[in-house]
Amino acid sequence: MKKSIIFIGMAVLCLFFKGYTQSKKQEIDSPYGKVPLKVGEKVPDFLFQNLVNGDRKPFTLSSLKGKALILDFWGTWCSSCIKGFPKMEKYQEKYGKNLQVLLVNDSNVDSVENIALFLEKRIADGEEVRLPVISERTFTQILFPHKLYPHVVWIGADRRLKAMTNARAVTDENIARLIAGLDLVIPVKEF
Repeated sequence: MKKSIIFIGMAVLCLFFKGYTQSKKQEIDSPYGKVPLKVGEKVPDFLFQNLVNGDRKPFTLSSLKGKALILDFWGTWCSSCIKGFPKMEKYQEKYGKNLQVLLVNDSNVDSVENIALFLEKRIADGEEVRLPVISERTFTQILFPHKLYPHVVWIGADRRLKAMTNARAVTDENIARLIAGLDLVIPVKEF
């Protein structure tokens, strides 16, 4: 009986400390706010500093000059995310004049170094990722909350948040609506 009470007490303490550390983890120093963005709200002019491939120069959303934007959140361990890369690259090629697709890795598991190694291995295997890959966890986890990957954030050319969805919502029809500045009739991903 005593062992059961001690075990239950320890379990409660563990849950308490886990919740406490997770709440502290959310207290990231973010210049863009500490609450999630809602559909329809203006998205700040982010500065992405950790570009892992491409020209590796930091850039802002305003530098995309009126393009609609899809942020495709992923992790190196997420096979369904990785399988979606060719689809996203095709959309980038097809709609590149009016759309920018960014692969964003904000996983607490991945570092800039292992993302770079992952991309190098893809090149060696003949499966190069040509889309810009960003490693960012300082504000994306707060502003675009998600528990699972893939996670897709849709931002209009007007810099308004249009939707947060799963990868199945990425279709020609929905991309055309995004580029045209129309509302997206897509179920919002549950968090």
